[in-house]
Amino acid sequence: MVNTVWTHSLEAADLILRWFTHNFANTVTPTHADLGSVEFSASIPESIKRIEHVVARLARWRVVESGRADIHLTRTTRVFRFVDDVRLTLTPTPTGCLVHFESKSRVGVGDLGQNRRNILELQQALRKAL
Repeated sequence: MVNTVWTHSLEAADLILRWFTHNFANTVTPTHADLGSVEFSASIPESIKRIEHVVARLARWRVVESGRADIHLTRTTRVFRFVDDVRLTLTPTPTGCLVHFESKSRVGVGDLGQNRRNILELQQALRKAL
């Protein structure tokens, strides 16, 4: 019983420490166990168009710039109006493309998990729309 409590305490301490010392999340080298890249069955140019269309309908999200195989987005937090930069990198696959996500806060040293939530929110919106 003591080991279980000790293990849970260490996991909680690790989570709290990460929230106060990291201001980013990504899927290339996953920073969180529930984050991963997403594969689309469309080509890169078609996927970029679809992503831009979905982002245009999301509150507090904005497309800053689109390239041939990447997109720069921003998301503004609700209460304090912090701006987080979200970058998507698309790589071709035999059946479409793989989308990697990275979210980073512009200020501070910790994000209280907001960058992870940014990625999850965008992935959920993309899955619903696509």
